[in-house]
Amino acid sequence: MRYRVDNMPRLWRQIWLVYSWGLGMGAWALLHFLRLTCRIHIEGRENLGGGNCFIYSLWHQFWFLWCVTFVRSLRHHAWMQHPASYMKPVHLTLQLMGVRVLLGSGGEEGRKAAATLVRLLRQGWSSVISPDGPSGPFHVLKKGVLHIARDSNVPVVPVRIQVTPAVHLWYGDRKLVALPFAQIRVIFGEPVKVTEENFEEAAQMLVQGMSGSNT
Repeated sequence: MRYRVDNMPRLWRQIWLVYSWGLGMGAWALLHFLRLTCRIHIEGRENLGGGNCFIYSLWHQFWFLWCVTFVRSLRHHAWMQHPASYMKPVHLTLQLMGVRVLLGSGGEEGRKAAATLVRLLRQGWSSVISPDGPSGPFHVLKKGVLHIARDSNVPVVPVRIQVTPAVHLWYGDRKLVALPFAQIRVIFGEPVKVTEENFEEAAQMLVQGMSGSNT
């Protein structure tokens, strides 16, 4: 990673910001357009029990569908994001959605971002985490989400999403992108309370809750 969002050379910074804002606002407009045209069905709201603070967990492949479904958050949300410079349009799109972006995805910076997220969760914020991450292995749970849930004492809600029709992007985890007038089905599983005693069991429950066929 040569350049980050916080160290772009001054020579390129203005062009990079114009490009990032243009792409970010375009993505935000696309999300709104799809939100208005797609038929969205939410299942399992009763599992949330009226709670205000959760960590929602879904496979990275379904990020775009989540953003279409919840294009504007009515509650405080903070999400950890990679600090690479090419991620700036994504960060701006999330900020337009009302999300607080925490820079950090690995190493010491990732641990600091996770600590900040834990503090915000304890204050009543929510978050969305993909436990397989953008670089995979895909649909394989990494334990970071469990550590954050345990340290914050905030339950994790497994989420799976089904969509038809849709297209797969050609790179990475072949992320699913909904087509206009698609039908999107979001299924909330039962919240999982993570403790030191049930750590491994909680991991299995999350994998089971996030897995399912997609058409």
